[in-house]
Amino acid sequence: MVKRLRRRMMLRGKGLWVYREGELDLALQIAPRIGATHILCKVGQGSTYYSGVRSMAQQITAAGLTPMGWMWLLLDDPQAEAQVAVRAFQDGFRGFVFDTEADQCRKRFDRAVRLGEYIQVAGLDLDKIYNCSFPNISHHRDLPYDQMNEYCKGGLMSMSYGTFFAPGDPRPPEQQARIVIDEWTYGHYVYWSQRWGYSPPLYPVLAPYRDEYGQSRMGRAEFQIWLDRLEKHNPSFISIFRAGVINSALFPLIRNFALGDVSAPIVTDAHVQVVSPMLGYLNVRPQPSTALPPIARVNDGVTLTALEPEADVQAKVGQPGQWLKIRTPARTQGYVAAWYLRLIDGAPKIGIQVQVVSPEVGYLNIRPTPGTQRPPLTRVDHGAVMDSLEPEEVTRTKLGQQHHWLYVRTPEGIEGYAYAWYLGLHTETATGEAIAYVTVQSHIGLNVRQGPGTNTPVIWRVGDKTVLEVRENPHQVEKKLGKDAWVKVRTPSHREGYVSGVYLRAKRLADKRQPVGATALPKGESAWLFGIHGATADGTGDFRHLFQGTGKTGWVLFTQTVGTDPFHGSGHDVSKWSDSGFGVIIRLNHAYEPAGTLPVRSEYHNFARACARYVQNSKGCHIWVIANEQNNVREHPGGAVNPVEHITPQMYAEAFNLTWRQIKAVQPNAIVVPGAVDPYNTYPWARMGGKRYRPLDYFKEMLDHIVELDGISLHTYTHWMDVDLITKPTIFQDEFLKPGTVHEHYYDFQAYRPFAEVIPDKWRDKPIYITESNHWLALEHQPQNPHQEQQVGWVNKDKGWVEAAYREINQWNQRPHAQQIHCLLLYRWTGDAWAIEHKGEIHKDLRDALRHDFRWRR
Repeated sequence: MVKRLRRRMMLRGKGLWVYREGELDLALQIAPRIGATHILCKVGQGSTYYSGVRSMAQQITAAGLTPMGWMWLLLDDPQAEAQVAVRAFQDGFRGFVFDTEADQCRKRFDRAVRLGEYIQVAGLDLDKIYNCSFPNISHHRDLPYDQMNEYCKGGLMSMSYGTFFAPGDPRPPEQQARIVIDEWTYGHYVYWSQRWGYSPPLYPVLAPYRDEYGQSRMGRAEFQIWLDRLEKHNPSFISIFRAGVINSALFPLIRNFALGDVSAPIVTDAHVQVVSPMLGYLNVRPQPSTALPPIARVNDGVTLTALEPEADVQAKVGQPGQWLKIRTPARTQGYVAAWYLRLIDGAPKIGIQVQVVSPEVGYLNIRPTPGTQRPPLTRVDHGAVMDSLEPEEVTRTKLGQQHHWLYVRTPEGIEGYAYAWYLGLHTETATGEAIAYVTVQSHIGLNVRQGPGTNTPVIWRVGDKTVLEVRENPHQVEKKLGKDAWVKVRTPSHREGYVSGVYLRAKRLADKRQPVGATALPKGESAWLFGIHGATADGTGDFRHLFQGTGKTGWVLFTQTVGTDPFHGSGHDVSKWSDSGFGVIIRLNHAYEPAGTLPVRSEYHNFARACARYVQNSKGCHIWVIANEQNNVREHPGGAVNPVEHITPQMYAEAFNLTWRQIKAVQPNAIVVPGAVDPYNTYPWARMGGKRYRPLDYFKEMLDHIVELDGISLHTYTHWMDVDLITKPTIFQDEFLKPGTVHEHYYDFQAYRPFAEVIPDKWRDKPIYITESNHWLALEHQPQNPHQEQQVGWVNKDKGWVEAAYREINQWNQRPHAQQIHCLLLYRWTGDAWAIEHKGEIHKDLRDALRHDFRWRR
């Protein structure tokens, strides 16, 4: 049976969008000439609500039109952005649209959920909330369509713009309109409605121009093609973006556009089957007759999606002389003779897997449409296994055939078309292939549960594309992948539990990375993990003698202040280290406690320029860490006692983005790395009402706002000299960190693992540098009194702590598919209470570690 929407007030009419200040007067002049009923005004961006908005709503209402507000959504601050919608309704707007297309919105699924929670708490009418985004939904699965559907019950406004084709594109207007209107706006919509289980109302938005600025505009004949194509889908509401870029010649065309019936049900999943055993196929035609040649043909037995109301489908199927509008598995829409059809229950079966067979080239392109006209979305390797998103019977007829394209989903979750000539059926062996590692395929992450079922507690959560180690019989795993079954796994942070097989895919490609050779690296990098955190570049003693006779090199880190003077003359030549094969890292700080590792926000631009100046004036280094432990209130401007300003994750990202660009301008090959987060610090922020940040949350939010980076820096420690604490997963008992829940936090050396685990997939090929590590207290046991809690520094004993720490990092690096850690730096050679310059037993422990060939791989 067809799933029907609950009855709601559907939009009917024509809308006109207002984008820039001063455009409203023009829109009110144009509205009667195009038959507009609604004016959609931009009222905010991100958390900013524009001034003068109330008078705009009043002007629109006074003109006899319906005012609707819209905002450019960023998902930086869901609570504040929800308030923009609240204020718009308070000021007289009768509907609200979230424009969800900004890059900042990508992969912010949790924030989109929180936005909805704030919207619902505010008591807004969800039937008057709309989501506006790209029409080609399958190509933008990193945007939160699914989450926003939950509360944007008014519907989806698809941006069916001419801008998808640049001026001068060789494709004719008919083809451009067909791709955007038929394949994307309605084709992707119907497909995803099936996946969602319901159909939000669909209201296309047209933009009659081709460039981003509205300078290359469509003429009458071209725009009429788009309108004609759209009219066939009978929308009850359309809108035009925007008032300032519509040629007056288009006004009568828009006015004469015939709207569909608002009461017509939206068809989602009625299916029919081709019954044509004599011919073996059925023609698909562009109109309900044989007057025009076929546009496609479908084989006997193929399942088609009906694109008409259920009552019409029931009445037409099997009846001579009747034609039914359908969509084929290849996404082609047209009409077929209904007397060659039969009704079937439910959706077509989708789910068999296919395998890439391209040994000569070694890969296969995945394209956005079934053809080679458009550039590939991605490529998949020879042997890769993909999900077919077409019915099994259709899939089997296409495999290995020329001139056929198959709609597939790659192991990374990208959906598109693959040339079927290079595809074969993926079959399981009798015993089942041994699957040792699986990959998470879920844009919103995946729960790890205590037991195999949703009735057991959630103990952890992992992100999309996280590689998990299988902890059950690997020969029994393959049959569970993509299925409603449970797989026992271990996460990179060593949480063991069960995850749903629906969201897993096999990690089939072997990890063939090998330990890097020292001669293959540029100066300033080392193949080995060993190293020591020093003091300033002109004040650190030389510890290279510890490496003599080992045949190995290591790493050194210098820490330097640069202030905010963009014209300073400071810089250092550290070539003696890089020339001798050592990796060199310099950390750039604004200043030290209490002046702030970053300056106040108003000085971020000058700080960025000061960093670039130092880089320009220095030699022998190309790895730069920006600031230090920026989540720790002691490192904020003013320090812990008298903070002037707190460094939020968003503010740090702002400073880092500026600095990254400035350094790259003077040293293009630079590796610019965000400062390490203090993995343990949760001290309250006095200037923000005592707010506390879970370190892992700070880290994730910081990365969410960073545009580009070249590496990741981390810190990890034990609290006293106990070798067992290197590998023991001790847990913070602080109630704020919620021990025993998904919010718990490792207390000792294992703290590095959860941070490495949550690095976004797009940066999992970047190097990790652990730039500080030691045992915090000068004790061999847990402190027994307040006095012992103040005894900081290294215990001068060779207990094997150093050797155990390097062995742990090496084991991480040896794990298949692990993001590589390039160094672990002991804190520190000289300069404070943790100085090891004169601690011979620690030197001995390091020399013991140097007997091992602990290198990172690539």
